[in-house]
Amino acid sequence: MALAILARFPLLLSAAVKVNPNSKALPGMPAAEKLVDGLAAFMLLGCAAGALLGIGQWVLGSRTNNYSQADSGRTKVAIAAGGAFLIGALAAIINFFQTAGSAVK
Repeated sequence: MALAILARFPLLLSAAVKVNPNSKALPGMPAAEKLVDGLAAFMLLGCAAGALLGIGQWVLGSRTNNYSQADSGRTKVAIAAGGAFLIGALAAIINFFQTAGSAVK
């Protein structure tokens, strides 16, 4: 059984699969790009709202000596800032990994 698989191994290596992303290959790509851009803008607004709520909790918690609430507010601000960073850097991250993946032979 193993010899039969090894005998066909050169045939398996000759079968090449290629993937070339093409934004003009399917209809509706401009609409899909607008949808993703709008979703990113909506998520950025969510990050801003989360940061504002976290800042408010941080301020009120620190002013009332409620350190648990102040710490929770700081965490919310950090998470919102990290989310906004990831949304802004997402295209570069995806392009980096796509380029790195296409370089694998």
